[in-house]
Amino acid sequence: MTVNTLLHFYVGTYTDAPSTSTGIAHISLDPHSGELKRLDDVIPIRNPSYLVSTKQGLYTFSETSSAEGAKLQFISSCSSSNLPIAGDYPCHLDIKTPYLAIANYGSGNTCVFQLDETGKPQKLLSELYIDGEGPNADRQQSPHAHQVTFLAHSNQLAIVDLGTDHIHLYDYDPSAISDEFSLTQSIAMPSGSGPRHLVFNKNETQAYVVCELSETLVILSKNKGKWVTSHQCDLLTDTENGEAASAIRLSDDERFLYVSCRAQNKICLLDVSAMVPIKLAEYDCGGRFPRDFIFSTDGKWLLVANQHSDNIVCFHRNKETGELVPTGYQCAIDAPVCLVEFIE
Repeated sequence: MTVNTLLHFYVGTYTDAPSTSTGIAHISLDPHSGELKRLDDVIPIRNPSYLVSTKQGLYTFSETSSAEGAKLQFISSCSSSNLPIAGDYPCHLDIKTPYLAIANYGSGNTCVFQLDETGKPQKLLSELYIDGEGPNADRQQSPHAHQVTFLAHSNQLAIVDLGTDHIHLYDYDPSAISDEFSLTQSIAMPSGSGPRHLVFNKNETQAYVVCELSETLVILSKNKGKWVTSHQCDLLTDTENGEAASAIRLSDDERFLYVSCRAQNKICLLDVSAMVPIKLAEYDCGGRFPRDFIFSTDGKWLLVANQHSDNIVCFHRNKETGELVPTGYQCAIDAPVCLVEFIE
């Protein structure tokens, strides 16, 4: 008899009115049918808009101003704890022991915390900030750090700054658990593009950047230790720019790239197996304003968090062609904005 082991996902949400969400939601996915089910919520917290799940526990924050109580939250099987964040409207975090970094969209700075051996955040080690602005008067008056990513094969932290059209790379020394993060390169992105998120290939010789404001894909290549722009293209065809491109994911075999475009309610599929990406398809997201999406660990399913239609939608993913097919399954969650698979 085949045992049908459900896959479990945490959902970050916005809880401020008109949303009725109370914090981090919990859903299951049937890996044979794609059926989704809403389970008991995990923890009440205001605006837990981004999540990271590790073997040590679950990390999130309250996306608010520091005056309203922006805080880093850690939840484990043994305990929970929180620390104040010295920044406004945190929007992204990443972990590489012994460090945890948080990008603060509102204040534009990045906070780096130290973790202990159990994964518990201990103290603020460093604040990183580079002043600047971009040409978009409504969206780029100041720095807006939107993503932090620790590289896997080097002691570097990448910060994607939507407000200044730059990606900053910092070197650090983990053996010293130091507060010294030294700027090693600032990569200028196309003016007014508003870079939001990036993903690296496994060898970290290429990076794929989704630019929110221009709704473009920019590919960076590493050449003699420095990153340079090697290609850029529009994400959508014959579509008015909505300045709202969002999440980006690279398939495990590194052949297919997926990007969500919130204003058009689309998931874009590109073949990136060659030097020049090929646009393959645009899929309706099954709702409105696809803020985030995620692959299941086996790569067979793709779940989309549609913020404005208050639903999570499941697609079956063909691992050979990259094609997405709606399963017809969804579940209702108010203002879903982040998805992570539960790690035991």
